[in-house]
Amino acid sequence: MDYGFYNPYLLNKLDTIDAEELMATPYAPKNFIVADMLPEGLTLLCGPSKIGKSWFVLQLCLCVALGRMFLGHNIISSDVLYLALEDTFARVKDRVARLTEECPTNLRFAVQAGTLGGELEEQLVNHKTQYPDTKLVVIDTLQKVRGACDPKAGSPTYGKDYADIGSLKKLADDLGIAIVLVHHLRKTQDKDDPFNEISGSTGLMGAADTALLLKKFDRASDHAELLWTGRDVQDGGVCLSFEDCIWETI
Repeated sequence: MDYGFYNPYLLNKLDTIDAEELMATPYAPKNFIVADMLPEGLTLLCGPSKIGKSWFVLQLCLCVALGRMFLGHNIISSDVLYLALEDTFARVKDRVARLTEECPTNLRFAVQAGTLGGELEEQLVNHKTQYPDTKLVVIDTLQKVRGACDPKAGSPTYGKDYADIGSLKKLADDLGIAIVLVHHLRKTQDKDDPFNEISGSTGLMGAADTALLLKKFDRASDHAELLWTGRDVQDGGVCLSFEDCIWETI
């Protein structure tokens, strides 16, 4: 059959690279916002309710904006966007005042944003265009950008979880930024693998580049452990204390 200039087989051709060309091609190394812990891409920060996740990410935002080490790790100083979607500007102001007397103009806040698959992606692209030095975006929390759930649909499936996180991962990759997405843990514990305690299906962690897990040793304790794992990081962890709303290494 003569297709002339049209060959339908070429339209579905895979874009491949052979091993020799792959190994000879230089690629830029992965940038880390927090050395050894938080690379560019999509990161899940998960912990039980009321453990201090919002204080944790606010402290992270301030350290990156002010150019200070975070929990003993070097950082890349940059502009930061914190979507504090469970708070008000008044509450955010009070929290910043408890952590620092400095007011970095390169740390910006919003308490409302669009939803995934709606306005959120365009809002983040526009913000990056307006503030091109932005390297870190924190979304607190995942549920706030997923919108209202249809009770007839039940819990999100693996495919839905993977698609939601995958869209934010692609956006982070396209913009060359780190997006930290705050999320919750299940109430049930998994002694074999605490990352299995992340609420939702395994599609959430499967699509994310990195996962951070923040867990107290017990509910009344001021001590916790921070664990991390991911595609571009070595598995690691550190013990922390939480006093006067500040997370510190022990």
